[in-house]
Amino acid sequence: MAKLTSPIPWKKKRSKKEASSQLLSNQLLRAFFHNTTDAISFSDMDNNLILVNQAFEHYYGWTHEEMKETPFCFIPTEFIRESQQLFDAVRTMGIHLTNYETIRQRKDGTILDVNLTIAPVCDENGTVIGSSCIARDISDRKRAEEALRKSETKYRLLIDHTQDVVTIYNTSMERIYISTSVEEHLGYSAEDFHPPSRLQLIHPEDLPILHAYHQKILATKQHVQFETRSLNKDGSSVTFETRGIPILNERGQVENIMFVSRNVMERKSSEAALLKSEGINRIIAEYTDDLIMITNAAGDVIYISPSHERVIGRDKPMSQVTLDDVHPDDRHLVIKHFQHLILSQKPGTCEFRFQCANGKWIVLESKGVPIMTKQGECDGFIVVSRDITERRHNEELLRKAEKLSLIGELAAGIAHEIRNPLTSLKGFIQLLSPSLQDNKLYADIMLSELERINFIVSELLVLSKPQNLQIKSLSLVVLLQNVLALLASEANLKNIRFQTSFGKCPNIAGEENQLKQVFINVIKNSIEAISENGEIRISTRMLPNRQVLVRLADNGCGVSEEYIAKLGEPFFTTKEKGTGLGLMISSKIIKDHNGSFQITSKKNKGTVVKITLPIAEDQIGSS
Repeated sequence: MAKLTSPIPWKKKRSKKEASSQLLSNQLLRAFFHNTTDAISFSDMDNNLILVNQAFEHYYGWTHEEMKETPFCFIPTEFIRESQQLFDAVRTMGIHLTNYETIRQRKDGTILDVNLTIAPVCDENGTVIGSSCIARDISDRKRAEEALRKSETKYRLLIDHTQDVVTIYNTSMERIYISTSVEEHLGYSAEDFHPPSRLQLIHPEDLPILHAYHQKILATKQHVQFETRSLNKDGSSVTFETRGIPILNERGQVENIMFVSRNVMERKSSEAALLKSEGINRIIAEYTDDLIMITNAAGDVIYISPSHERVIGRDKPMSQVTLDDVHPDDRHLVIKHFQHLILSQKPGTCEFRFQCANGKWIVLESKGVPIMTKQGECDGFIVVSRDITERRHNEELLRKAEKLSLIGELAAGIAHEIRNPLTSLKGFIQLLSPSLQDNKLYADIMLSELERINFIVSELLVLSKPQNLQIKSLSLVVLLQNVLALLASEANLKNIRFQTSFGKCPNIAGEENQLKQVFINVIKNSIEAISENGEIRISTRMLPNRQVLVRLADNGCGVSEEYIAKLGEPFFTTKEKGTGLGLMISSKIIKDHNGSFQITSKKNKGTVVKITLPIAEDQIGSS
């Protein structure tokens, strides 16, 4: 650090009093120079820094010695020429430069905003011998100004582009600002508001309301909300929902009032439409055949549609939801459904049998929807039930028709299987006719073939007999093996191989004949999709959700993406002689078993069918 010394030699001898005063002045100057927070520097006529204070080195990070070697190190390159011109003007013309804002650079590369005060330094004769510079860091002020500018710009954009109409009044209720959105809602342009307070927008009948809330804001300094009408440029009235907000000064007094008004004409129209809709909905509820019931959270019936009397013959209103008329075997399903509805608070559908007043049993599909309050609490339930007895009957007829069609298609394969053992029997009987004792091997072969014929015929009889739906515990692996044995001959005709991977898994809960029908449908579709020398892979594995996955994949012709979504629709088929009912019925059977049925396919790459089935209750926990 260079020491503060006077650059001007004293030629006149001073008195002791003058010397003492000068010493005090020098001490004060030295204390100010070293302890001020502003960066102070002195430079000669050649722009060389001859003296800097501690704050100068602190500002820029360079020492005085370093700045002697590189005089412009603390000035960004693009500002060096500007700086030279400023100091040259001060030294040559003797001018004083104050509050000049420019940029400086620290040693670590940080950019500073600074305010410069530059003055010439003269000797005793008044000759300029250099210049002094006081630099003050104004970076914080600049950042604050920029933040304020951005904030003002942001809020100005927000107000100018909001859909709401924003108006600002002074305490005398003179309008001093209105947002441009007024043109969209009321048709006025910006020119219509010069001066701002000239044009009256509030409907004359609603002016007392505005003035009353104006006085309330002045008295309470609180936000208010009210509804008034404004006049459109064409003379019509527009309803606004307005929020009044006081703008307080530093002393906490109301200086201005801002009104934010939202056009609620659409909402008013919606409310009118809602009233009309409620009337229409009541008419629908009164005359629909769907059974509509509304209950409170305790299960007390607060509304029941007249369709209950038409559909189930109930001649007196219900007061409490009961299970008296629900089939005993289905009551646990209904209870489980409503327990889930209460816990999850989400809509759910349940299917059960219900006894009408005349003793007839019907099948109801019931959808329960919880009624939720704004606080997220369940206030009751809406239950809409529909009689689907006829639909279930038609589905059963379709299922039987598909089964008969499937049996007819299997007849050719079965005939082939029967023909082979009959040929063997005929030939071996002829050979064994002289002496059966000497040809025991042939007798064993005949018995084996007879057993095969018996197995095939037994499977045919099981599929052809009408069966009642009896859910029981089944071995999935055994069921699949039986189906593959039944279809092995048809696969052999096309040189199709069955690749199986059956892991250990618990028994499933299902109806044997219906599940056989599903797997026969799926595997036959795969066989028909393969031209020749194909492969069908069947595998099973456990899932973590107490279900078993059966995966059936083939390398057949596949199905294009445009047809995937249509698979399972009634009478939609890609086969020349198909009915389109097989996949629909298969999917329905799996659904009735509380499982899932999923098909994915790619053209010329094959098809994958994934079927999930629940584990039998007595098998949960076993592996």
